[in-house]
Amino acid sequence: MVESPTKAATITSYLGKDWMVVATKGHIKDLPPKTYGVDISNQFEPEYEWLKGKKSHFATIIAKAKKSSCIYIASDPDREGEIIAKHCFDELSKLKKPIYRLRLKEITKEEVNLQIQKKLGLSYEAIESQIARRVIDRIFGFEVSPDLWRQLKIPSLSAGRVQSTVLHWICEREKEIQNFSKETYFQLKLQGILNQNPIELKYLSKDKLKSNDIQAILSDIKILPEPSRFKELTLTKIKTKKIKRNPPKPFSTASLLESSFRKFQFDSKKTMRIAQSLFEGKKLHSGETVGLITYMRSDSTRVSEKKRKLGERYLKEHYPNLLSEVNKGQTKQKKFSQDAHEAITPIDPNLTPNQIRSFLSIDEGKLYQLIWERFLTSLMKPEVGEEVIYEFPVGKHMFEYSFEKIYDPGFKNFPLPKENLEKTNITAKLGDRFFYQSYSADEKETEPPLRYTQGKLVQKMEDTGVGRPSTYATILDTLKLRKYIVEYQKNIGPSALGLKVDAYLFLNFQNLIGESFTKDLESQLDQITDNKESRVKLVSSFYDLLKKILKSPRKKLESPSLAITNQKETSKLKNPIFEKESLRRGSQKKESPRFVESKTCPKCLEGFVKTKLGKNGKTIYFCSRYPHCDYITYDK
Repeated sequence: MVESPTKAATITSYLGKDWMVVATKGHIKDLPPKTYGVDISNQFEPEYEWLKGKKSHFATIIAKAKKSSCIYIASDPDREGEIIAKHCFDELSKLKKPIYRLRLKEITKEEVNLQIQKKLGLSYEAIESQIARRVIDRIFGFEVSPDLWRQLKIPSLSAGRVQSTVLHWICEREKEIQNFSKETYFQLKLQGILNQNPIELKYLSKDKLKSNDIQAILSDIKILPEPSRFKELTLTKIKTKKIKRNPPKPFSTASLLESSFRKFQFDSKKTMRIAQSLFEGKKLHSGETVGLITYMRSDSTRVSEKKRKLGERYLKEHYPNLLSEVNKGQTKQKKFSQDAHEAITPIDPNLTPNQIRSFLSIDEGKLYQLIWERFLTSLMKPEVGEEVIYEFPVGKHMFEYSFEKIYDPGFKNFPLPKENLEKTNITAKLGDRFFYQSYSADEKETEPPLRYTQGKLVQKMEDTGVGRPSTYATILDTLKLRKYIVEYQKNIGPSALGLKVDAYLFLNFQNLIGESFTKDLESQLDQITDNKESRVKLVSSFYDLLKKILKSPRKKLESPSLAITNQKETSKLKNPIFEKESLRRGSQKKESPRFVESKTCPKCLEGFVKTKLGKNGKTIYFCSRYPHCDYITYDK
């Protein structure tokens, strides 16, 4: 018994006529959608009910199971798969037949037969952990959402525990952008000749140079007021730094989502859908359906010894000069990694993207190649070389010229040899002279923080331990569905509604949705044992804290100080409204970090400057009193 019909078809092709493979098509039971579904007075016991259409569907599965001698439940090898297995087990145990659990981390004939021989049971640790997470999320949603309705006077608002943490990241980043003031600075360079080679020296400074700094430096080194007086500089010091750039590790779910978004602009949902199809299998040359990648929900970069040897064998045959001579073994996992699964890798490196491209869709081919290349790259030599720095002092000032010498590009020569894009290496020795010809002072501006993309948000979730691989894509989908965030050219910003909801939640529920509390709770959920008391104790502690907050007086929003736009405008996703960076501020910010103070309109001096993102991607600044005040300007 598996979750998807595609996986059922693949496994059917591996087993003989004595086997029957059926699909549950995902979960069969869940908490009710419109009622609480948790018995608070009975140790927070969940009250599951059949999902629509699943009772009749499962009846046909039971009818087939009655004819069998034993039953294997092969739902996905994670917590969600384990609770599906538990619900199936509860229904099938009435048949009084042997029931075993299969945890397939890849869909291959060898793996299926191996797991069948193990005859494993359910993991009650994973079941209790999943129940605790589901119950805590249900309690938070059903207790906090009505509070949002009452306090913000907007019906049907919803609050999610982890979603609220991620929404706060997005809102805080938007406030950083809004409060950002550009700073102009200069970079001083000298152009001239060293050993008959034209080069450019950069002025070395710890601080950003202002216009008057440039004038003072040029005066000190005698370029001003008479440029002809400055002739040459002498090379007095040569520094070298070793370069060793290790290849990237194989993909975890988060790094796959981030790389897929950056390279192909696939959103998280699309990437996981494609990865699921590669995991479940494709019919290849022989006519046999073959799983192409390992399980795609993992926070680990660990690779099994068997898989590593397969990769090394492929590299020895096709890229012998790139294979690392060091046996890397097991690398240290990230702090918040559960390490329950291996990294996401190709099942057989010999199935190259070119060989199987005709059996895949265009997008499947792209993602498979990305996974295949990343796995092989992780087994290759590092890039090694050195950075050379020439120093040219003049009085108390220092100019320098630097370049890299790459001795071995290592993994960067894969899949094709690296082109020579290095800066021209200038051979010089102490005492050599740089002959001055001209100078330039390039004007630059500091840049505001970048908005998150889906990939960067997912990466942050993994790095901080907020959320888990099975929930990354769902969290972002939920925020978009609730219209708390909007996306423009792949950049994510809060909607007006999202800003308001976040401001209220963080003002009153910070202890439950703060990053530190959220990641600590995730860790505690991971550590739940198969003892039910372990789960009840954690849920009870969370419930008591939430009730204590709900009984306390609410802190009120100072809504006039929130620079948010009309809610109706926010819902227009073709022309989304972001709260973007304001013009340079002349007034001080408020002490409270929870609200954003907007700049006073420079024309009427009564309204404040609002922003929105135009269709061409430029920020439009306008007065909040429009049409009574016609102030408007645009980004250059």
